[in-house]
Amino acid sequence: MTPTMKQKTSFLRYCCYTCTPTSRDSLVSAVTKQQRQQFGLNILVVKSGSTFFSKVFNYVSQVSNFKRFDYPMVTQTVLNNEKLKEVINLSACEIANNENCNEKKALAKAKIKAKNILLQMESRCSDILLKIVAWLLYKLLPSFIQSAIVLPSQVELLKKTNDTGLPLVFLPLHRSHLDYIMISFIMVVNNMRNPLIAAGDNLRIPFFGWLLRGLGAFFIKRRMDAVIGRKDILYRTILQTYIMESLRAGHNMELFVEGGRTRTGKPCMPKGGILSVIIDAYMEGTIEDALLIPVAMNYERLVDGNFVREQLGQPKKMETFASTIKAMWSTLRGHYGIVKIDFCQPFSLREMVKTFQAQQNKAIIKPLSEGSLKSSISSTSIYGTDIVVEEHRQLVDRIARHIVYDSSKSTPIMSTNVVAFLLLSRFRDGCTLDKLIKAFDLIRQELERSNKDVAFCGESIDIIKHALDILGPDLVTRQRQEITDVDGQSVESIIAIRPMLTLPNVIELSYYSNTMLVHYVMDSIIITALYAELQSEINDPVAIAENNITIYQHSLIERALKLCDILRYEFIFCRPCQELRDVVVETIQNLSYTGIITQKEETYLEEELWSKRYAKSFDDSSDEEYYREQKVQKVQYKLSLMPEHSTRMEFLHTILRPLIDTYICSAFNLRKLVGHSLCERDFIQEVLSEIKTNLDTGSFSYGESLCVDPIKNSLKLFEKWDVLECYMQESLKMFYLKEEYDKDQAAENIYETVAVFKWTRNVD
Repeated sequence: MTPTMKQKTSFLRYCCYTCTPTSRDSLVSAVTKQQRQQFGLNILVVKSGSTFFSKVFNYVSQVSNFKRFDYPMVTQTVLNNEKLKEVINLSACEIANNENCNEKKALAKAKIKAKNILLQMESRCSDILLKIVAWLLYKLLPSFIQSAIVLPSQVELLKKTNDTGLPLVFLPLHRSHLDYIMISFIMVVNNMRNPLIAAGDNLRIPFFGWLLRGLGAFFIKRRMDAVIGRKDILYRTILQTYIMESLRAGHNMELFVEGGRTRTGKPCMPKGGILSVIIDAYMEGTIEDALLIPVAMNYERLVDGNFVREQLGQPKKMETFASTIKAMWSTLRGHYGIVKIDFCQPFSLREMVKTFQAQQNKAIIKPLSEGSLKSSISSTSIYGTDIVVEEHRQLVDRIARHIVYDSSKSTPIMSTNVVAFLLLSRFRDGCTLDKLIKAFDLIRQELERSNKDVAFCGESIDIIKHALDILGPDLVTRQRQEITDVDGQSVESIIAIRPMLTLPNVIELSYYSNTMLVHYVMDSIIITALYAELQSEINDPVAIAENNITIYQHSLIERALKLCDILRYEFIFCRPCQELRDVVVETIQNLSYTGIITQKEETYLEEELWSKRYAKSFDDSSDEEYYREQKVQKVQYKLSLMPEHSTRMEFLHTILRPLIDTYICSAFNLRKLVGHSLCERDFIQEVLSEIKTNLDTGSFSYGESLCVDPIKNSLKLFEKWDVLECYMQESLKMFYLKEEYDKDQAAENIYETVAVFKWTRNVD
């Protein structure tokens, strides 16, 4: 039996009340009144009409009734742009100097070069082609996708948003090449203007590149600068001008703020390049405003296959016509279950910019005005001058991080995510089907209580069996076993379920598990920090016997903040408008409500009570923060040693251990840079080799630690800590230790800073 889609208590994830209060109250009330009960709708199903033609040719009839849209080309408008003309003149001067030709000939060459760049880049969106492809999708998608679910009320909200006349900017998290196809399909079948889609030029392959261009894609170079260390100002200016003129012409936009597809299953850190151009368009007055729409999409099984090769350090295979045909044929013969698409509440770019400006001013940062930001237009990362206005960079980064955070929190949770998560974090050695059902029920209740988008309903046993079918025997094995008595007589029959923990299977299984991390990461941070802080007590038989293992809140907070800093390139822990310390404190309090830790009653000596009364009589608002800090330092928590609490803590601790093991191994290998430099590729291979050795010897227990992305992120962290520096040598990124860390003891200290979080509690 296949699980159906659940009824939602709230039909969308609202935008931030702190940053966009006006947007939060707009459009929603009217749609909510129209549709009080929200159910998922399978957009692949078309109801037959009343006429004979629509009954016999229902898909053709459906497509023929789609609204027609014009998608104006902006080629000449871009080439006539005054700013671009200035850059073309600069490029002509460079050509004249390099090729020793006259200015007229150099200018002609520069103009031809600019036009060729634009022609290779621009979209040629065709309304007819969109309708033909929509008909094809109606026919092909059901062959490998069971259903594609979207909430009708969210579609209604999109239509209301579309009626405002403002440009819509869709900002999906990127999991699959199917992402942009599904969004375009939803827009077309619901009679809304298809967006122009920012795509990598690796997709500009024979036939399929033409097809994607006709469906709205415009192609951007993966590496914008032909010569490392030199900004390609001409290319960057053409890209910026093209996007701005497209917005001015009334096009909607779709871009992936992560830059590329996630290889690990959890969201990537945002890259603000293209988003900065959208913000610039508003700051320059090209558009009066834009409505940003975060989009969260998830798949029970990833249509693109997996990214195991890349995570094991092997080079990515580039897309070709032959490989694309082969992949499509394989996909059409596969079974990928349910796809769920969630549109978050649209919010005003103008409102968010003004809110962040006000927050920056309040934080006593150099005041920002629209005028000062306008002066920074030509210094954004996409435009590429050497002058970077920090306030503008922060603005783009905060908006991008807010979008990724909101989208990750609203990502639909599929049945395969929950099953993979439980098998890797609780039942690595396997379990019976009954045990898995019980654990599934508990985690399902937790998610529904916290109003997460749980994208399934029905009996847990049916949901689990469906998920196991989708994951397949390469990732999870099922085996019927007979339980016998002493006489060898069969007593009962059980189904044993085991995750495949061998490489590379476990890496693919962890992809589906990692979707759940964002919902448990803060709890895991606190428990991991608590374990690190209580290393000397928590396995001490005497302390356990006395049942009095305690920790001060301020120590736990500082340790948790340090771990958040270590994993800063893995997770966005809170909204940019929140303080991370406040989120940590709130998480500690929530854990205390569960009984895992309990706050001890404060006891004061008579002298302390007198001091508090005396201090209160002279209380001053300027001292409020000091007194709050003093109170935090006095708060103490007692650790519960009850078996159910110990089991829960170990479950939360296990969640982050694979990542921490990877970071520990990366930090350990810093000693190989003492007195030496290594290119990024060689350093990554050294770390991978070290992880393999640790797995073979049993020092590491998690095969999913063998993963390239966290190693790359650890290098970013060490750069952020000013431990590493890098330089480009030809096309290679070379790393070396900064002078103060270029010694064995300093490298060891960095290792110890990370390794303190690798510690195992004895729960036997």
